[in-house]
Amino acid sequence: MKTFFLKAILLLGVSLIFASNAFSQEAYNLKYRFTKGKTYLYKNETALNSTQEVMGQEMKFNTTSQSVLRFNVNNVEENGDAEMMMSFDSLLVKTSMMGRDTTLDLSNLIGKRTEATVTPFGKVKDYEMIDSIDEKFKMMSISQQASQFFAQFAGTKIKEGETWNNSRIDTIKTMGSSIIDTMDFAYTLAGKESKLGHECFKIPFTTNSKMHGKGNMQGMDLFIEGTGKSTGTIYFDAQSGIIVYSETNMDNDMTMATSGQQSMVIPMTQSTKSTQTLISD
Repeated sequence: MKTFFLKAILLLGVSLIFASNAFSQEAYNLKYRFTKGKTYLYKNETALNSTQEVMGQEMKFNTTSQSVLRFNVNNVEENGDAEMMMSFDSLLVKTSMMGRDTTLDLSNLIGKRTEATVTPFGKVKDYEMIDSIDEKFKMMSISQQASQFFAQFAGTKIKEGETWNNSRIDTIKTMGSSIIDTMDFAYTLAGKESKLGHECFKIPFTTNSKMHGKGNMQGMDLFIEGTGKSTGTIYFDAQSGIIVYSETNMDNDMTMATSGQQSMVIPMTQSTKSTQTLISD
């Protein structure tokens, strides 16, 4: 009987320890906390490797880009919505194809502003270009990147180890084409980690995407479809309410078909690695 009671007390003690750990696990409602009048600068670095097959010939090209994005917070509403002006401080894009290196002149995009409203949970709404740019550069404009820059949080309390999901649909317009990109995200709150001098939440994520679209180039109708997968990690300073650093690795498989006298099907694969680093707040 004595042994029975000792075992019962031991089991009760173990149960209380697990119960205590469960109840003490803190939950967090992650939010952006933008400050009126502040300016945030991010350095964005991207490397893209692409392979496509045209009329039986394989073609490879690489593209690298470096940019500095500026976010000026003009106002913050009582509900936390931030009205901000976004623009490029600098932008450099280099391509290498068939042994030929090219640097694109994108100076006309520097300083071109896009106005947007960002909710505390990262949804970008009501964004529009303030300054006009050439149609052929719209794919690289800040307005195309605005809706993709901010991770979207759950909008409710999340404990470490828990996952939340959201979806986003973007329209990419360039060179007379319009591509619909549907993305499904899964984020996980993995714990805390120091990053670039900030105490951050580490948030790994995965994305599955589908894209389709059509357009016209030099009189030829184009049809584009594809799928993509990506993985990455976000480091979020919850006290300051800003992303400190993020990295993404993405792979896409796409097909572009043309119609008309020179109809063809062009399969393409793309591998992209990108990082975003807070350099001034």
